[in-house]
Amino acid sequence: MSEAESRGRVRSSLSMSTRTSDKPPERGSAEEYQLAAAAEQQVGITIAELSSLLALEAVKGFGPQKFKELHEAGITPAAALSQPEHTPFAGARGETLKAGIAAVTDDDRALAQRRAIRQIARAADISARVLTYVALDYPRRVYASNNPIPVLYLRGAAGPLNAAHAVACVGSRKIRPPYSDLHHGFATTAAKQGFVIVSGFAIGADRIGHEAAVEASAETVLVMPSGLDRPFPPENRDLWAQLIAYEGAAIVSEFPLGTSASTLTLRKRNKLIVAFAQGVLISQSDVKGGAMNAYRFAVEQRKSIATFQPDGAEDTSGNAEIASTGDSRDVKQLVLTQQPKIQSRVSVLPRNAGLHESSEWLNTLSS
Repeated sequence: MSEAESRGRVRSSLSMSTRTSDKPPERGSAEEYQLAAAAEQQVGITIAELSSLLALEAVKGFGPQKFKELHEAGITPAAALSQPEHTPFAGARGETLKAGIAAVTDDDRALAQRRAIRQIARAADISARVLTYVALDYPRRVYASNNPIPVLYLRGAAGPLNAAHAVACVGSRKIRPPYSDLHHGFATTAAKQGFVIVSGFAIGADRIGHEAAVEASAETVLVMPSGLDRPFPPENRDLWAQLIAYEGAAIVSEFPLGTSASTLTLRKRNKLIVAFAQGVLISQSDVKGGAMNAYRFAVEQRKSIATFQPDGAEDTSGNAEIASTGDSRDVKQLVLTQQPKIQSRVSVLPRNAGLHESSEWLNTLSS
């Protein structure tokens, strides 16, 4: 038997071994289980599948890249929990992960199952779906990124998640003229050119980008820093109501239902925004602003970056930092050199940028 055939038989036996956790939990409400089980098809995931994902996620060091390695090895999370010795992780770190998986107790599994039951029942209540790698609507760019989140929660339209073209539009919550007008103009141009507008639903620049997409009857992706049943920030309640009803809006989160926004979730949200997009516009930010996290994640993920020329004020010091790594002559491209293994093209758009300048940079993303 060849090594490939042997691996195939192992994967087959592992996959068969996953069909053992469909029984109701010994603890908790049987009624809750029945409600969640009845909602599995609507939500897009079974209790057993989500339980296994949540149990693995609790293992120290088991992040998105490890889930992706597991998936590409043809091993399901349930199979990994049953036979951790057959997982594809090598070296000392791999052995540590295998030991961590083997240490998952029955109580850990029962807790994961209770969490899964509640998540599925709550998702059904708010017409949300749960997307994993095997879902047809799971976003391909996210999977290809260095941040392949294994479980995404979705409300609204699925189409924008895998659109041919997507650009992230982020910036300051306190964005001001001329940058607010530039941000709106850029997002409008992108929307009319067929780009999905990806942003994080914050006040200020994010809100402007989402509204520009709606005004152009285009699609938009809202990447939330909280569970989809706890929209944040509260100042955007009116926009939330509008976008929940808008056919072109996909509202996504990597955070389980019931999760409140925090400093950590806001930062992680920025990384996911970048993963959804081909390129990132940071329209205005001070050097310590949250939008600079998106810039750093864009560098890390080798995404094209654009910003507008700073005007010397402190609230555009982030623009100045980005511009210092790029070419300040309109829309010229440059390769970052600070991190040798990471290449991101940086473009600095003029403060009087119009349709032509925005289109020129967007065209580089399409090529």
